[in-house]
Parts: sequence; C-alpha cells; structure tokens
Amino acid sequence: MMFDTHPIAPHEWQSVYGFKEWTQETLLAYLEQAGIEFELVSHSAVFTMADSAELSIALSGRRCKNLLLRDKKSRVFFLVVLAPETSIDLAALGQLMGAGRLSLCPAEQMYELLHVVSGALSPFALIGDSQVHKVRLLWDASLAGEDSFLFHPLRNTATVSISQRDFSRFLALTGHLMETLAIPSRPHLASA
Repeated sequence: MMFDTHPIAPHEWQSVYGFKEWTQETLLAYLEQAGIEFELVSHSAVFTMADSAELSIALSGRRCKNLLLRDKKSRVFFLVVLAPETSIDLAALGQLMGAGRLSLCPAEQMYELLHVVSGALSPFALIGDSQVHKVRLLWDASLAGEDSFLFHPLRNTATVSISQRDFSRFLALTGHLMETLAIPSRPHLASA
C-alpha cells in the first residue's frame, strides 16, 4: 500500500484504503504514515495485568491498566487508563463523572464499540471510535509524568512503546481528549 505523507483523520484514512475494521496491521501502518514513532514487540497472548507482568520484553515505557466502563443504561462509556497496581473505586468515579453507577463493559459490547477483544484493550482502540466519539478517555493523574507508555496495538500478542508526545499526536488525530484526573482508588487490602 502507498500512503499519503500528510496525516489525515483515521476514519478518512479507513475510507480511502477501504477496510471496515481496524487491525494491528492497519493501525501500525496508520501510525507510520502519520509520522508517529513507536517500537513493537510480539509476544505470547496476555489477558490480565498478572500475565503482562510476567512478560520479559525489551521495551521502555510505563505499563498501564485499561478498563472500559459504562453507566447503568449503556449511554456513557469511559476508557480508563491507570497504573497497574491501582484498584479503581467505580462508585466514586461514577459520582465524580456524574454518570451514576459504573460497571465493566461486557466483552461483546467492547467489541461492538471499539472492535477489540478482552485482553487487547488500550487507548489505541480509540482509533475505531474516531468518528462517533462514544468513548471518553480518562487518564489517571499518576501517569502524567511518564515519558512513554506500553500499549497493545489492538491485539494482545504484541506491545507497542510510544512516547507521551507521539501518543498525544495520535489522540489529536482521533479527535479524543485525554481527561486527566485523580482516578478514585480503593485501599489495598493486606494479604492474610
């Protein structure tokens, strides 16, 4: 495929190159044509943060936990990005965001919204929401000082390292805002 050298919005690029759903390959090609730098490493499938912690990969960046949340009536959706060790307080976050009771989005609904399966969710999935903007990105303030991040590129068998600068460029192209706030957390319970 030949790509333009000037970045265009993801949904326009998708239309030009004629594919329906974003894949790891189309995402990485889009990042390259947009001049967004990243490093990619393939690995065995990971489904949880515990699986991810066991990976031995040679990439620099902050690992992040990514959760897709919804309100009780499935009208409001949040992609929450936070430190892996954080236990989120869903009730407090729902109250803070004025969304009422929040819960984890079921796998089927996550696929319908962002075209990713459980274990592959990351902010890169917002590329599939770049036209309708149904999902809001909530970024934990504890990650604000990080230089780079590790995210799955729409598949849980690979990890991408991307700088804060290039990630911000990606978000700008998707039209999503990063809402940075102190994500309410529950206290860690000591093990017995």
